[in-house]
Amino acid sequence: MYVSMTGFGAASEERQWGTATVELSSVNHRYQDISVRLPRELSSFEPWFHQRLRGMFRRGKIVARVEITWSAASAALVLNKEAMTAYYREISPMRGVMGAERDISLDALVNLPGVLDISSRAVFGDDNVEDIMSGVLYRATENWNDMRRKEGAHLKEAVGQHLNEVERLMKEIGETWTEARDSAFETVTERLKNILASAGISVDEARFTQEAIIFADKWDISEEIARMSSHAAKFREIGEAEQAEGRKLDFLAQEMNREANTINSKVTSADLRWLMVNVKSAVERIREQIQNLE
Repeated sequence: MYVSMTGFGAASEERQWGTATVELSSVNHRYQDISVRLPRELSSFEPWFHQRLRGMFRRGKIVARVEITWSAASAALVLNKEAMTAYYREISPMRGVMGAERDISLDALVNLPGVLDISSRAVFGDDNVEDIMSGVLYRATENWNDMRRKEGAHLKEAVGQHLNEVERLMKEIGETWTEARDSAFETVTERLKNILASAGISVDEARFTQEAIIFADKWDISEEIARMSSHAAKFREIGEAEQAEGRKLDFLAQEMNREANTINSKVTSADLRWLMVNVKSAVERIREQIQNLE
């Protein structure tokens, strides 16, 4: 399954005391990284969110934001009059010192720390906060995963096209190599015989043929071609699995790149080298795409 690490999801629930909103946003990251941002009234829920988010994905950086928009009635119920009065008494004498003409507004006092010191017990009443957060988080996660799966489907399509290109090029390389291999072997054999003959060195024909075959194996690319084909097939198989396997695909792409480098170091034909440039380019595009996968 292709699941992108990048996604966004949000959900809300309205109650008498106000509206609870959960937003999840994620980006690429090598490991699992979780950040939770909560209002002061829900600060005790941070471990709770970490625990649930940890089991929802395997790698990526996710930020969970929780906001509570309190209703007017809830805010009025928890107005800390003592704190508001204390602020007024401390600030009022400063008006004369600073030459301020305007009186202190109530809006300014209400926004000071502690004046609306909302406690969950006072505001949420009989509502079970954990049940509410569970429901909102579940819906936000569904929306988040839906976006990640859609993005993953686009990545899968792009990767599939690049895999097709790799397989097409490797097939062409295999056919070209099969034709060029025998000719190259004969050319090398003939060249060695001429060099030995010009030096007056007599070599046993059977031993010479054996050594020539061993030499030819060092630049034979048949095994690398077969492994590239096997890697491409495995790549498709992993991509169809039920679970996201971005790490495995990343490793497999590295193996494909390694095989491509080995082939490129062995071939001497200009045509084969150019084909390998295109293979390496397609493999690199695959690697870029799967860096976004979970």
